[in-house]
Amino acid sequence: MQSVLDTCRPRPEILAGTFNPEVFTASLSPIIEYYRSGRGVIDSIYTDAELFFREATYPTQGLRLTLAEVFGRLAGDMTVPAIHRLETAFGGGKTHTLIACTHIAYRGTELRGLIQDFLDPQLLPEPGSVAVVGVAGDEIPVHKPKGNALVPYTLWGEIAYQMGGEELYRQVEEEAGSYAAPGKTYFARVLGGRKAIIMLDELAQYAARLEAARPDGANQLAAFLMGLHGYARNHPGIAVILTLASATDAFARQTELLAKLISQVRGEEVSEDDALGIGEKAVKGVASVVARDAVQITPVHAAEIASVLAKRLFLSINRDAARATAGEYMQMYRRNASMLPDEATSEDFQGRMIASYPFHPTLIDFLNNKLASAENFQGTRGVLRVLALAVRSLWLQQQDVPMIHACHLDLRSDRVVNEILGRTGSSDLLFVLNADVGSVDTGTLEGGRSNAELADQRNPHPEGYPLYEYTWKTVFLHSLVGREEGLDSRIYGLTESEALFSVSFPGLTPPQVRMALEEINESAFYLRYEQGKYFAGREPTINNILARIRKTITAGQVQELLEATARKIITGGSGLFHIEHDVSLPEHLPDGKGRPVLGVVALAAATIDVEAMVTTRGVNRPRQQQNLIFILVPETVAVQGINRQEGLFASQSTQVQEVRQRIEAIARQVKAMRILSDRPQSYGLNPRRLAEEDFQKRYREREQALVTAVASIYTSLYYPGAAGHIVRKEIKTAGGEGGMPFIEQIRATLINDGELLTGSNTTQADLLNLSRLFFEQGDTITLEKLRENFSCRRSWPVLESTGVFEQIIRTGVQKGVWCVYRMGAEDSLKPAEFYHRENEIPMGVNLAGAGYGLVTVQGANQRGWMGARRPDPARVRDGVLYTVSGGGAATVQEVAGNLAEKYGEIPARDFQEAVVTLVRNGRLLVFRGTPDQQEKPELIQGPGAALYTPRPGDVLITPAKAAERGWVTAGRRAFTLEGKEGAAKLLPLLRRLGGLYNRGARSTIDSLDLVDLELPEGGVLRIQLTGVTPGSMKALAELFEVLAGVVAKGEHTEAFLEISDPADDCPLIQELKK
Repeated sequence: MQSVLDTCRPRPEILAGTFNPEVFTASLSPIIEYYRSGRGVIDSIYTDAELFFREATYPTQGLRLTLAEVFGRLAGDMTVPAIHRLETAFGGGKTHTLIACTHIAYRGTELRGLIQDFLDPQLLPEPGSVAVVGVAGDEIPVHKPKGNALVPYTLWGEIAYQMGGEELYRQVEEEAGSYAAPGKTYFARVLGGRKAIIMLDELAQYAARLEAARPDGANQLAAFLMGLHGYARNHPGIAVILTLASATDAFARQTELLAKLISQVRGEEVSEDDALGIGEKAVKGVASVVARDAVQITPVHAAEIASVLAKRLFLSINRDAARATAGEYMQMYRRNASMLPDEATSEDFQGRMIASYPFHPTLIDFLNNKLASAENFQGTRGVLRVLALAVRSLWLQQQDVPMIHACHLDLRSDRVVNEILGRTGSSDLLFVLNADVGSVDTGTLEGGRSNAELADQRNPHPEGYPLYEYTWKTVFLHSLVGREEGLDSRIYGLTESEALFSVSFPGLTPPQVRMALEEINESAFYLRYEQGKYFAGREPTINNILARIRKTITAGQVQELLEATARKIITGGSGLFHIEHDVSLPEHLPDGKGRPVLGVVALAAATIDVEAMVTTRGVNRPRQQQNLIFILVPETVAVQGINRQEGLFASQSTQVQEVRQRIEAIARQVKAMRILSDRPQSYGLNPRRLAEEDFQKRYREREQALVTAVASIYTSLYYPGAAGHIVRKEIKTAGGEGGMPFIEQIRATLINDGELLTGSNTTQADLLNLSRLFFEQGDTITLEKLRENFSCRRSWPVLESTGVFEQIIRTGVQKGVWCVYRMGAEDSLKPAEFYHRENEIPMGVNLAGAGYGLVTVQGANQRGWMGARRPDPARVRDGVLYTVSGGGAATVQEVAGNLAEKYGEIPARDFQEAVVTLVRNGRLLVFRGTPDQQEKPELIQGPGAALYTPRPGDVLITPAKAAERGWVTAGRRAFTLEGKEGAAKLLPLLRRLGGLYNRGARSTIDSLDLVDLELPEGGVLRIQLTGVTPGSMKALAELFEVLAGVVAKGEHTEAFLEISDPADDCPLIQELKK
């Protein structure tokens, strides 16, 4: 989007700094005087007709209509009105129209080449053919001294004098010098046979002063106007133009001036109320006559004001750019329609933007409808002064803007501030402007920045716009008028949607402006939001008082609050940790607690050495229970060591400082709000204001923000990891809403990392992993040594509680992972107490007592502590089948040795029974030879094995392997899968097994063995099914679905499947054969 700097060309006097705002304060009298005497006392742009029409006048509809009818009447056209009243409801164009009439009346056809856009050249009079009368009602006296007497000075006398000079005045002196309105003779003698244009300006003030001079003065004025109007209506060549504001418009904002003028006329003090009463009475009668006789014309309509202003300020404006810019604004407005007034998205408004370009319509409306209502602002003249200053500032600063908004007014310029605040009577708000928005004296404030500047600094706009300053400036400007009525005033303050509409432009969107508005309640001292409006007030806001309190709060108080907040957030309510707060040195953490110790590092600590805190408890004092140390470090503290890269430690300082400043600012605000809540009267504040919901809501929000901020910076947890090195884990809390959630977050992190053992760590996989850890140095270990290792060995996990330790020990015995023993005498061959899978530990046994230890199952078997227990026949059979299936064939001796390694010594009779049962049931075949021979031997199988006795050298072979070698050819159509190839086929179908049976699979599973399935967090799983019918497979559908989502195929995963009577049309068989 193009900037106005590229699409518009201001007048050179504006850019050169030679522009005089008073050029826009011309009145009618100096123009008439210029033509009569040749002396110019005002700017030539008004006295020079060429300059006036070419550079200072825009052909509004009202101006063109006035000129056409006035000079049509002078040309003899009796069909057009003779009397016109200029209506000034929109503030502007009245005097300009009178001056235009004056130039044309005097110069006539000499201006033919200039006025094509204003008047039909055929209506131009010849120069000197029209008498011009111009009376300024605010300048003409109502009487004058003559000797020691006061004689009347009348409007009709002034008209006679201007029409014919002293000579004509003497002819009608009797009537001209009388307060009584003249009769028909006067009009015939003064106006008869003449072309005349009579312009009567500011009649309301004249009527009020005349009424003050004589009780019937206003009535006589009304009678005169009635006579003048009657004569003009009936005689060609006479045109009357007058301006008469209503009593409200004329006096409501100028009662002080009116009282002064009337007091001068009467020679005595007249109160404002009495003066207003005289004025209203005077205007009433005159207005009745004017309303009956005159045609009302508005010189400048609201939609034309912007074009008038642009004409006076710019040499050229790119209208194509205006249309393109308006289009982009409309796109933004439509995207945010719900946030803006209905006007913003209307097609009419797009037209207004094009017409008012480069000024945004909201700026024109603000100046005309709000600022121009101030008594001393001088309506459109004041608007022109402000806009001229705004244009000059933008071009001097080369500030790129798509259109000029109120927020672009340069309130850091003395001249602009004096113009706006001075003429609106708002100089008492200068300190508000300096403190909240930014102005000429902001640099003298503590810190040298306004609150809006500080907000922009904290949250800079992505494109660099001063978002907060623009938004807050707009609120301030809309608070300059209407203050006497307060929030009941239509022109005081503005709503949220109005503010969004006034400030936003492409690149600075309504949602961003809303964010800046919301910040007013947080940061502004004098701007505020009440009763649906944003405005500026002289009374300090609670923010102002809080800012003063913040300056008195010491660094020690801030630190004390932060430390208290940290203690509140991180508590030991869960019982997991012994918590030490405000630590920074190794000696701050106790040793020998026998439970995890959480050191919460002090926010004020500059740096800490984590390695030293874990390994020592002070200088030259090694720490024993190093595995139990956990250190929670905030972002405000730099951490040394732990294998950080060179230079990384030094780079932390900037980030640490930023974090520290952020949380200290929040803590300082909370401390200030607490102080104010405790002692509001000490700061001149009514306690009722603090009871308001807005403050209480902010107070609660800030308290929670402090808790959240402190919780959010305790993000680093250091502790010894599985490899023995110190590791860092990030802790992300849900906002620090209490101690338990914070500790629970730490607990969850440690569990996920495998660092913390809880009551749930008693699965077979967990116990097998622990078994490898426990017995890494041998097949026995005392429970006392285990407890010591959990506390001291940095590569070990940590126990959640002492109860977890006993739970793990007992469960390991129940599941046959290890055995517990306690020796009696030192030279005993067998333990006095021995607990294993078939002899669980009674609840009454105190494992914390002396002498208890663990031993592996194999170790217990080797020592003969297990006794002559008969092993589970099914378990032995499974072990034999599993061992043989691994290679397809193995000797009896090899199988027996393998089982002994896994389960300890198995009685020979039990082993032989297991082998015979498997051969008799067809699960295995046996022959005498070698496992790898290819020549078909004599096979022992099925019922033929009833009298078979296994020998060490016999070879056991699976039916599948025998069929593979071509030894089994008849009778069996068994379907089998084995080993890793079997796993590759079967595992992808695991989730669908139950579904296949629901769709008609009818094969009975003779055996299914899934071996070494890997679990997500470590450990392996084995699933073994035997003789499972189709109905049972349907029932297990959910199990298989869950299993498929948990387990994974590992390096050692295998699958063994046997279906002795497969059906070719069985969906399961079909899937397996693909």
